[in-house]
Parts: sequence; structure tokens; C-alpha cells
Amino acid sequence: MDEEQQRDQLEPEQTGRLIYWVQYVLVPMGQVPREVPWHEDCMRDAAVGVTSPGERSDVAGVRRCCWYHSGDWDAVTRTAVRLIAQVEATGVEENYQLCQQVLDAARADGMSGWPLQALRSLVKDPILIRKDAKLRSVIDGGQHRIRAMRDAGLTEVLVGNPRWRREDL
Repeated sequence: MDEEQQRDQLEPEQTGRLIYWVQYVLVPMGQVPREVPWHEDCMRDAAVGVTSPGERSDVAGVRRCCWYHSGDWDAVTRTAVRLIAQVEATGVEENYQLCQQVLDAARADGMSGWPLQALRSLVKDPILIRKDAKLRSVIDGGQHRIRAMRDAGLTEVLVGNPRWRREDL
């Protein structure tokens, strides 16, 4: 269901402001659609279904071919899950506030450089998986990140699940 359909399903007589909210969920890598290959060399095997470092001749641990392949996505994902839960427990009301508080908490924990940038990409520009016209799951933002996570051997991906909700009055 797309955003407009979901928004239309909210009862019109309900009161309160509509709020766009992203729920973050861990999705098993086996349920994540395949990436579409594109010009970067590190994405070239995506179409043929080569998914693990052991299956690719050009992968050995953390690679330095591009920004996406140059850090520890597992550690960043674990940090994101922990901080999102911590901030959500405070009752934050707006998604932009959640994102900012997660990043502030990460900085307070001493996170900087690549890990902080990667965390920012996960919370402010989340990986989205949606249904296409043929009801197939497709990646809608985050293909290169997912590829780097597959190559690093991650078993779960943090995915954003956008929703509309009514603000409680």
C-alpha cells in the first residue's frame, strides 16, 4: 500500500494532525530483494545472484572500493537498533526528532567519521522496500548499502517502514 492509499484509509472524522512516521525494522537478509547492478564495479555481480563474499572473487573482508564498502555495517546497524529503541522509549513525537536524537546520542557515545555518516544514512535516508506494480518486493533506496551489507555477511538489514499516523490530542 502506498502512502496516499494509507493516508486515505485513515478515517476522515478522526481528529489530530497526520504525522509521517518511519518505523525501523530488522529484515532477514534472505527476505531482502536483490540489488540491481549499476556502474560501480562492486555492484556488478548483483544481477547474477552472487551474494556472499565467498562467492565473489573481489571481496576480502572490509573493502575500500567505495564509501559503502569501507566500514562496519554490522556495528552501525547494532548501534542504530539500540539508539532507535532508546529514543522511541522517550515518547518522541516526530520522525525528524527521532533522527536527530539518535544522531546526538551517537555523538555523545563518541561516534564520528564513517560510522556516524553510515548511521545518519540509515535513519535519515532509510532503506525502503516496497511492492512494485506486479506486487514484487523491490528496493526503493539503499541498493549500494544493501550490497555492502551482503558482502560483509550481515544476516539482517535495518529497513524503514513509512506510515501515516494521527497525532493524539
